[in-house]
Amino acid sequence: MLIWILPAGALLAAPLLLLLSVLSPAGRQDWAEHRTPRLLVLGVAVLCLGATGFLPVSQPVAPEDWGRPLFTENPHAPIYPASQQYTWVTSDVVVLQTLTLRLPHQPGVMGAEAVALTLASLMDMETGRMHQAIELIDEEVPFVRLNPDEITLQPVPSPSTLDIRLGDWDSEQIETVAFRSYNINSTAFGSDAEGTKVGEVVVVAKASWGGELDMLVIVRPLQPPNVDYDGIGERWIRDWLSAR
Repeated sequence: MLIWILPAGALLAAPLLLLLSVLSPAGRQDWAEHRTPRLLVLGVAVLCLGATGFLPVSQPVAPEDWGRPLFTENPHAPIYPASQQYTWVTSDVVVLQTLTLRLPHQPGVMGAEAVALTLASLMDMETGRMHQAIELIDEEVPFVRLNPDEITLQPVPSPSTLDIRLGDWDSEQIETVAFRSYNINSTAFGSDAEGTKVGEVVVVAKASWGGELDMLVIVRPLQPPNVDYDGIGERWIRDWLSAR
């Protein structure tokens, strides 16, 4: 079916099929003669497709070296679509979150990551899920007071994908992941309408056949300018990919 092979799945397949049926003279004739049954079938199909968003998801990726997750749920996660999330906090106060998200609109993998991340941005889903990470940083860093309700995410221009080499430096095993980067801004200081930068977020994603999206979210407080650190969190991304 088209939803398995088209980018965006049903979000593209449904309008495309509807457009073709309207452009065709025979299709227009069928619509005129069988409008009510067709609308009923279309409505049932949309309801069934939407209901798949409640199907349980697989457990999130949990690299063995990271130990036991600090949390296995996120109380700020939306009810729909179904998801599950694990959270760790490293010794240098980096919050690592892995989650598995149901994609009811697309059981295939072609372009699934880009579409899902774009939809999440349009619906402001990232900010809600960030509450737990912001609360953890607020608890762990004594000189930073962060209120999740005063936090905004500002996209940072960056490549849309990353190629991550697994194994040794000369390994030929390379995985490509969707990539997004954000600045965490706080509006509490009042010096700028967009807020003051207090941290950074990196998001990588990889889709699986069957309508699931695995994601890794790396959240860290603002680092001092003289500290050399891995800006994209490549070692954590490598651990996460190796454990998939």
